[in-house]
Amino acid sequence: MNSHHLVIITLHADPATPPGAAEGGGTHSYIRELMIGLAANRWRVTVLTRWADPRLPETEVVSSQLKIIRLQIGGVTPLDKRLLDSLHFESLAAAEHALNDMRKLRLIHSVYWNSGRVAMELSASRNIPFVHTVISNGWRRQQYGLTDQPTARLATEAKVFGSAFAVFCVSEQERHDLIEHYAVNPTRIRVVGRPVAGIFQRPCRDEMGVPSPLRWPVEQL
Repeated sequence: MNSHHLVIITLHADPATPPGAAEGGGTHSYIRELMIGLAANRWRVTVLTRWADPRLPETEVVSSQLKIIRLQIGGVTPLDKRLLDSLHFESLAAAEHALNDMRKLRLIHSVYWNSGRVAMELSASRNIPFVHTVISNGWRRQQYGLTDQPTARLATEAKVFGSAFAVFCVSEQERHDLIEHYAVNPTRIRVVGRPVAGIFQRPCRDEMGVPSPLRWPVEQL
């Protein structure tokens, strides 16, 4: 099967992390469904994520179309995603090293702003277009009184959103935020929504309180 090669950069959300384990939640499920959907539609997908769980392998081949590479950034241990900004150059170097072995890479897709910064710089240095999924934006978080984000977030987001070939967001309100507060060209914004993943429609932990193990839907790969 002929296929195009795409890299998904998702530094803080490993798709193998089930809901209820560590920070496992909506973003992890989004990555999981995105990579499976792309693989099912003739894309060869490599996911670059931070290696946070030593129980998981550094490289995981899910199928002939799909592979996960876990990057060593700040040690193999859980990490608050707000600290990723201070680890940018380490993240960029690790991603650069991973890309050196990849051939015929057509597109980079980043998720969340820290990953977007890495994707933006890889895109510029390798002349490969990138698209970006917002997840949440710093301006809106400030409006809700949330002050626990790095001071550089808004400026970095503006550069990432302005450089991406296309920007995906969840709602019309977020689209408005991107246009009004980040000056993103409206023609480059796609509102994709975010339905509730099926994995959230059943208990995420067993009767002992342990997160249910994640099983890849092999029939979709």
